[in-house]
Amino acid sequence: MSDLPPSAINKPSAARRWRRMAENALLLPVALVLEVLDRVIWDGAKALLNLISRLTLVARLRRFLQTLPPIIVVFLFLIPEAIDHLSGLWATVLFVKGHWFAATIVAVFIKGFAILLALWIYQACEANLLSVAWFRTAHDTVIRTRDWVLERTRPIRERLHLAARNGERSRLGRRLAAWRQRIGRSWVR
Repeated sequence: MSDLPPSAINKPSAARRWRRMAENALLLPVALVLEVLDRVIWDGAKALLNLISRLTLVARLRRFLQTLPPIIVVFLFLIPEAIDHLSGLWATVLFVKGHWFAATIVAVFIKGFAILLALWIYQACEANLLSVAWFRTAHDTVIRTRDWVLERTRPIRERLHLAARNGERSRLGRRLAAWRQRIGRSWVR
């Protein structure tokens, strides 16, 4: 048996607590981006695509895509995915070089269109895409990783949501409000 008292057996060490806190601090920005993607971009894109899918030409194209072999659909999906990532890199380079307007145009129009196209192909042909083993494995890995990050940072995100809802009543809420105001002022200049 152990010589440690029962209260110390399950208690994590100070080094482990610090490591976990550092990991959470690194994962939090990723989780917040995932939240924004899920709540704003994904939901908004799905609503827009549902509206567009009612057009006769788009409905015909969707039915045509569904008749293609799964591997062809995967490569058709990967084309806008690649454009999405490359345009993101391009927008970042433009932004770093100080070309804010060009970076915004690339991010909104090229990257935005590529995201919408990839999402549309995914929605139209999800069964075909997931029938390809390596694609399904990659897809499932991404989903598991996303779920792990969100679960790991859930307590912190819940506190942030609560602070945002409580507004000025909490110290964190006041800090977030001050931060939003500072960002707002910097955009106006």
